[in-house]
Amino acid sequence: MPLSVQKVFCIGMTTKQKPKPQFLFYAVALLLPIIFFVLIEAGLRLFDYGNDHRLFVPVPVPVEMGDGEYLSTNKNVASRYFPEGYFTPSPPYEVFKKDKPDNGYRIFVMGGSTTASWPYPNNVMFSRILAQRLSDTFPDKYIEVVNTGIAAVNTFTLLDFVDEILVQQPDAILIYSGHNEFYGVLGAGSTQSVGQSRALIKAYLVLSKLKIFQFIRSLVDGSKKLISGAGEAAASGHSTLMGQMVGDNSIAYNSQTYLNAKNNYETNLTEILAKISAAGVPVMLSELVSNLRDHPPFISIDDGEHLPANLLYEWGNQLYDEAMYGMAREAYSMAKDLDGLRFRAAEETNASIHKVAAQFGAPVVPMKDYFENASPNGIIDKALMLEHLHPNVDGYMLMSDAFYHTMHKEKFIADEWNEANIQSDDFYQNAWPVTELDRVLGDIRIINLTDNYPYKPKEPGKRTIANYTPQNLAEELAIKVFKGDMEYAQAHVELAKFYNSQNRQQLAIREFQALIASAPNNVNFYLMTSEYLLKLKQFDYALAILTASLSIRETGYANKWIGQILLIQQKPFEARRYIETAISYYPEDPQLIYNIGFINITENKVDSAKVSINLLKKIAPDSKQLLDLEKMLNQHLGNDGAM
Repeated sequence: MPLSVQKVFCIGMTTKQKPKPQFLFYAVALLLPIIFFVLIEAGLRLFDYGNDHRLFVPVPVPVEMGDGEYLSTNKNVASRYFPEGYFTPSPPYEVFKKDKPDNGYRIFVMGGSTTASWPYPNNVMFSRILAQRLSDTFPDKYIEVVNTGIAAVNTFTLLDFVDEILVQQPDAILIYSGHNEFYGVLGAGSTQSVGQSRALIKAYLVLSKLKIFQFIRSLVDGSKKLISGAGEAAASGHSTLMGQMVGDNSIAYNSQTYLNAKNNYETNLTEILAKISAAGVPVMLSELVSNLRDHPPFISIDDGEHLPANLLYEWGNQLYDEAMYGMAREAYSMAKDLDGLRFRAAEETNASIHKVAAQFGAPVVPMKDYFENASPNGIIDKALMLEHLHPNVDGYMLMSDAFYHTMHKEKFIADEWNEANIQSDDFYQNAWPVTELDRVLGDIRIINLTDNYPYKPKEPGKRTIANYTPQNLAEELAIKVFKGDMEYAQAHVELAKFYNSQNRQQLAIREFQALIASAPNNVNFYLMTSEYLLKLKQFDYALAILTASLSIRETGYANKWIGQILLIQQKPFEARRYIETAISYYPEDPQLIYNIGFINITENKVDSAKVSINLLKKIAPDSKQLLDLEKMLNQHLGNDGAM
């Protein structure tokens, strides 16, 4: 067949048999579900469905606060991870300026419940104490330390947070995390798990930011709640968050679950540091510490490869009794590592911390050395720990010391630290405002924790929440706070009133100081403190507190009393601007009008003084302020005439 005919034949055959294009049909078929979900997502966002899951949210700022916007940690951020029916923990409430000041140095702290100072109020957080120490060391810097620690979270949450933190222009990031890799949310042995595959967990975290995902999860959680019964405890059968999070309660050392968690931790930490390093932000990791001597293993496992944890613990006790402390520490440490209920990180976790830090040249806080050096015979116990891993007040103070000195050694903030500004560790240990109320509140929370699974039932006579009978006012107030019958701040105020009634004014002042330390951005606590100090006529201290309050929010009260204290100190020139600002808040306050009139007389501004007198005649014609100001002006004019 001639070639030309073949070509025509083939073309003809192709033209005749070629099907019509159907790619458009398939494309539309594929796009329809996507368009459907996009529309639902858009609708849910339009109607602001669900919780705001951002890590940082804008703070409504009063008009008198002045220029600038503020952000705070979002109390609802952990609902990204925790389903309905579970207690959802919150980060400490932290407030910071949206736009970092030119002289600002901004630090973010990341971690779990220890980072958040559980079981104590926020004034015990090591980050609060660290912030004060750094501010004292660098008075020319505007130091911000923002704590994002949340109970029952692990490095998957930290990885989920890190991009949002980097947006806020941190100058440094501090990390204390690793105890929750098994039972923290999305942990390898947690009830709140989607498996142990890191890829699957990361995909879950991406999807969890979608409103449609939240909607579907809400439906699922609601169905589970209906089936299991109402109430938080019903979701898992346990009444504490610690108990609720336990899924697999028998995880053998070097088992597949153990290895998966270890690998996920190390990989998460590597990715976190890679992101931070890529942003050019200095980062510091810390070793983890836990109670070795005074906390036996929760669960012993006979895996045929290792001695049971309880036998190693008892061996440690024997060695300790024989004063063989080095060997005892090793036995206790091995018992902790072999504990089948993995709430305390194994020593391999600290090895991972050093390994990953070395990859990025990041310093590591030698927290173990600090705690061991401060513990009897070098073995961490109840001298610094409350139960299995949370420090007591002294322990949190020590954490602050460790971070501060490591930052100094590694030249964070500046190459040279002014030694004249550096106070001793003992100074802050003694001066930092932690009161009996704070300590008792922590004790009560520990009592409640150890009343429940995974702790064994208590022996008769031991204190429980059920039989808790307050022995003093601090305990009476603390149990009310714990049960939600009283606000934390009100409890401190009530205790301050009690101390004042007993003429124990320094203890009363400390209650107010604790409030400031717990919420250093709450201007009301500064004003309450200064009001009490003014009643005691401690003018210098009141002046310092009032001046500090102005860096948070401008108030008429602070300006009025700063001005009046300066007048008492015979500094009318310095007092003027504060008195004038206060008058803009209280234009008919007789005392303020008198004060500005007095200042004008001292500066020989007679006409301005007469304006104050005329104003007093209108608003307070029978006032002592009017009589005194008229007398003062007459004397001033008479003296001038005699000259």
